[in-house]
Amino acid sequence: MQRKFSGNSGFTLMELIAVIVIMGIIAAVAMRSIGSTLDTARVENTKREMEQLNFAISGNPDLFSNGMRTDFGYVGDVGSLPSSLTDLVVDPGYSTWNGPYISSDFDEAGDEYKRDAWGDLYTYNSTSIQSNGGGGGTLTRSICSAVSELTSNSVLGSITDAAGNPPGDSSSAVSVILSFPNGAGGITDSSITVSSGGAFSFTNCVPIGNHMIRSVYSVTNDTVTTYVSVMPNGESFVSMRFPGALWSAP
Repeated sequence: MQRKFSGNSGFTLMELIAVIVIMGIIAAVAMRSIGSTLDTARVENTKREMEQLNFAISGNPDLFSNGMRTDFGYVGDVGSLPSSLTDLVVDPGYSTWNGPYISSDFDEAGDEYKRDAWGDLYTYNSTSIQSNGGGGGTLTRSICSAVSELTSNSVLGSITDAAGNPPGDSSSAVSVILSFPNGAGGITDSSITVSSGGAFSFTNCVPIGNHMIRSVYSVTNDTVTTYVSVMPNGESFVSMRFPGALWSAP
């Protein structure tokens, strides 16, 4: 007995070509979609890395304890901006350096923290960090508008005794000493006398950070000590009061 087959038992050449063309189009669209997704992920990853580098340099402004900002990064410890991103991981020889300032998300042993998600080196110029975005457009993370915003701020204050009296004629015996990192690895103790009304100011010379400030009344050797939190690009005010009624009312 012989069996007879009717109809086509396979694909024609034209049908195979059409299928191959369609599959190629689908693959091309999929590759473009994957490439776009990868680029988007690289952009977002690079933005996060640049933000971490910014925090390493000037601190995270959202970190507080007991009402005082606690994180001022490299600048808060050293008093100047790093000469390069390497200073964030490798001690430049400063006694006030308290790094590394880069989180464990980066490979501190290598130079991953210096490279964007495309593997290219970041461009750092003190006021900003930049990535070329893999050639697709520059990504920029601003650190500050000017270096002085982080390194040359002012501290203003007033001195009274426990009764609320200013020093008056005794002002020449009242000194205020502000201690802050000098940008070269050491600590500066800047000392000034107060006015008869008890006012004092350290103008355009103080880096960001939490700095110790103390006042001494040389007649009785009384000392009062506190800390002042110096924010970027501004003036910080501190009120200091000696225990006891040292001076008469004006």
